[in-house]
Amino acid sequence: MNLSAKALQAPLDVYRLVKLYGHFLPQALDAVISLPCAVRKLQGKLKGSDETATVLYVGRSLTYPYLLRMIFDEHSVVDAADTNLLAYSKHLERMLPGSDVLVMDLGWPYNGRLGRKGGYLKVPDWINMAIEFPETWEEVVSNFRRTARKHDLRLIRRNGYRCEPASGRAAIEKFYHEMYLPFVNHRHASESLVAAKRLVIKRTLKGHLLHILRDDEIVAAGVIYPEDQTMFSLWMGMPERYLEQPPEAAISALYYFGLQFAFDNGYKVFDFTGTRAFLKDGAFQFKRRWGPLLEDGYSPGCVLLKPGTSNRRAALFCQQVPVIRRTGTGLEAVFVRVDEPADEATFPRLEKDFGCAGLERVTVIEISHENETKVMPIEEGKCQYRLVKCTLDEFAKVYVSL
Repeated sequence: MNLSAKALQAPLDVYRLVKLYGHFLPQALDAVISLPCAVRKLQGKLKGSDETATVLYVGRSLTYPYLLRMIFDEHSVVDAADTNLLAYSKHLERMLPGSDVLVMDLGWPYNGRLGRKGGYLKVPDWINMAIEFPETWEEVVSNFRRTARKHDLRLIRRNGYRCEPASGRAAIEKFYHEMYLPFVNHRHASESLVAAKRLVIKRTLKGHLLHILRDDEIVAAGVIYPEDQTMFSLWMGMPERYLEQPPEAAISALYYFGLQFAFDNGYKVFDFTGTRAFLKDGAFQFKRRWGPLLEDGYSPGCVLLKPGTSNRRAALFCQQVPVIRRTGTGLEAVFVRVDEPADEATFPRLEKDFGCAGLERVTVIEISHENETKVMPIEEGKCQYRLVKCTLDEFAKVYVSL
């Protein structure tokens, strides 16, 4: 792309973002001018592990509920202060001793200045996942990961799901009150940013409401919205009676038929919109089944991570919370292995469990007893892989300066 094309593309990108996500502009402006900052020292059991860690959280609670869910199975707050972005440093310094990991969640634009100083691993708060359609539907399906082809599609067929577009304001209002609101509040609770009814109606009237039916009963529904040659997946839900025990593969059917609808109607791209950049995140894992391309640029904000020096619990935290980091040139998946050395099965397994088009590189940091830090490229998969061996004393420095 030449310079003039780049100059033209920038305002077009801004226009598209404002048009699609402008309804969040009041919240975004409030986030910029809002100065309150929470400092929380948390202690708890790491998710999926018997190990414990002490985490110092500093930020504007932009991703706080989500981070708690991703990091801990159970936790307690051992120290806390409510301050502002101008005065959090003294509380940080007071609580930092005894903390294994520092998490900075200042949000855009405040994360940028801190991140430029270095010393942190940068995790985008949101990343984008989208499918660029090939020529035929058979090629679309062949790009699904094996889990979707062998499991999800089989369950969709077994349950006899079908998709019917719905129209009219009454159907949209019914979706909003009886499916979207119960679903988002049940599934995401305090993490959710609930779309206003007015906005959902406006977008859906210009887009499409898809009902997923089994026999004659609606089991799930979702809104997809066209913009130029892209179809965006905006909102989904299901009847409240199914929230505790969702019908088998109903959400899979919503994704599958949404993709098929967009392809059949001539769209070039299906955009899943924002996803968290934590590799064990359920939404990330679910969306990657359908073969999307991972892209940065959905949000300029990021979460900054800094493990403590010579701290085994910090390394265990990073092992339990694999992330996608922002490198400046692309996106990189980062994994840590504390007690179990990487072997010839490690990288094929990572490719199977976490691989996604658009990752520039996958790095595994292995805690080693060797004195010298070693970086070894690995031949595996479609992106770059590397193994970094370092001592526990060097781990914190290696982790933030990959």
